[in-house]
Amino acid sequence: MVENDFDDFVLVATDLSYEDFRAGLSPELKAEFDGLKPVTKQILAVIADVPYGTATSYKDVGSKAGLVNGARQVARVLHGLSEKYELPWWRIVKADRRIALTGAAGAEQARLLRLEGIEVTESGRLL
Repeated sequence: MVENDFDDFVLVATDLSYEDFRAGLSPELKAEFDGLKPVTKQILAVIADVPYGTATSYKDVGSKAGLVNGARQVARVLHGLSEKYELPWWRIVKADRRIALTGAAGAEQARLLRLEGIEVTESGRLL
């Protein structure tokens, strides 16, 4: 495992490439996936590879995907494609360990994180 900026945030370093991610998609999604930019494909693969019971930051996903200052791009990909590609969007939080979403979406993210055994304060900070 590779540790990032936070001792308790861990993103498992694997060799899951976007080709590996693509292999598990339905034929319809494969056709759409093929039209995405390479960096978007890599972001999807990195997010898909975040293990159950762990969380990481938008920044670290971007770094693992080969981006410098890629946190916003990761957020855009998550916003637009997480449901379609069944990504574990709830495992991605801000670099300061807070949930970025507000309202009902933030509450749902906290609920999903807690179901995986991750402690989340009432203010949305991961412990």
